[in-house]
Amino acid sequence: MRVGVVAVALLVVVAVAVLLPNHPSGRDPAEDAGVFFYAAQRLLDGGAPYRDIWDHKPPGVYFIDAVGIALAGRTGVWLTQVAFLVAAVLLGYRALRREFGATAAFVGSLAWLAALPRLFLEYGQTSFVEFYALPFQFGALLLATAPLTRSRALGIGALGAAALLLKPTLIGVLVAIGIVALLRLRGRAAAPLVLIAVGGIVPLALVVAWAAARGVLGDMIDQALVYNRAYAAFAPLSERIDAILSGLRLTLPSGLAVVAVVAWLYAVAARRFAPVLLAVALIAFPIELALSTWGRGYHYYFIAWLPSMAVLAAFAVSEVKRIAPQRIALPALALAVLAMCVFPALLVTRLAFTADEGRARSAAAYIAANTRPDDTVLVWGSHTEVLFLAGRRSPTRYAYQYAALATRGYATPARVEEFLADLQRARPALILDASGESFVTPPLDLAGLHTWVSPEAQYAPLPELERVVDFIVANYERAGAEPATGWPLWRLRAP
Repeated sequence: MRVGVVAVALLVVVAVAVLLPNHPSGRDPAEDAGVFFYAAQRLLDGGAPYRDIWDHKPPGVYFIDAVGIALAGRTGVWLTQVAFLVAAVLLGYRALRREFGATAAFVGSLAWLAALPRLFLEYGQTSFVEFYALPFQFGALLLATAPLTRSRALGIGALGAAALLLKPTLIGVLVAIGIVALLRLRGRAAAPLVLIAVGGIVPLALVVAWAAARGVLGDMIDQALVYNRAYAAFAPLSERIDAILSGLRLTLPSGLAVVAVVAWLYAVAARRFAPVLLAVALIAFPIELALSTWGRGYHYYFIAWLPSMAVLAAFAVSEVKRIAPQRIALPALALAVLAMCVFPALLVTRLAFTADEGRARSAAAYIAANTRPDDTVLVWGSHTEVLFLAGRRSPTRYAYQYAALATRGYATPARVEEFLADLQRARPALILDASGESFVTPPLDLAGLHTWVSPEAQYAPLPELERVVDFIVANYERAGAEPATGWPLWRLRAP
């Protein structure tokens, strides 16, 4: 028991250490985090995502970040992340120990923690939905290690729905558990599968009821489902394969990629489909590989692989202990643990002592000093974090523009007209042209707009954007540039 307590304590310490570089001290929010923080703040102010800010994530991340911001701002978000990661570690360790033993559980847990930093840390505070899904995935795995009683089946469904409410592609573990139950129980699988479905329906029904009550149900469906379908349609097979290879490269420095792939091939070749957690991982791993390719294959997409890879790593350790003599197995495992921690430890240490230039914070300070609290400010581009840090609102729900207004198969002239009507009505006091440092955003001038070509085929500015530029030129005057970022400034002309 004491050994188990020490192992868990060590894993918790490692989890907190992994998150140190994500602490907001000396760091701007990353672009995605800025969108989520802004949406969460609007939620706290009585607004609603989708209506007050256009974004294509399901609502889970806005609610989670809102809790953190309500507690202590960005530091509260970081503390919430600590709680989520520690919960994932505890649930995962318990599940792995139940199936593979204490040593395998410790090594498997340490293996996925060591692989995590390269997938979610960058220069800026991040807030990725894949990260928040980890305790839900590991919790479902823990419930799957015992017979599917009524409460366990309902719990698995609820946890799967919680992951779904973060991102539609984070359901690999839930699908795998359902398939394993179907294969193992055969004729007796109907009742557990129905209960899993019921457990999933309840959280989804609550969210639908909330969205309907706030009058944003149609917008939520449009942005979280319709847009994502259009967005994913542009990923050809070659890019999907490249995304998988990229994920394997990112999880290679800790050794987890090699261990997981070899363990998967070994288990399949040896027809090892027990215990149940291994069977789930053997099915979930390829499903997660496929689901992670829906989009551009960003590094954080591969966080969803970690629970399955942890199971495969624990299985590999248990096989080494079973096959090799103890005098060889234990020293070999100890050396392997040390080796897999070297590169992640160096990365975390370097980032923990690295602060960014604070350009977004400086731009936010400039906006706060040169506008009134009730003024609206337009950031042309994808730097919503500046609005959040400045405590200013966008004059339009299109707080960042490229996704809604330029994605082929989704963007329409009507949305551009809505954007223009918002500017005409709200008349932002200040406009910052952050297109030079924003994702696939054309410059805010007619000459640049006419000659600009998106580097990615799925985005194309609509001709109606010319009317937006015409309105800005007619009603705003160039006022130099924001000092820290160099972004061109436009100030509303005096009446």
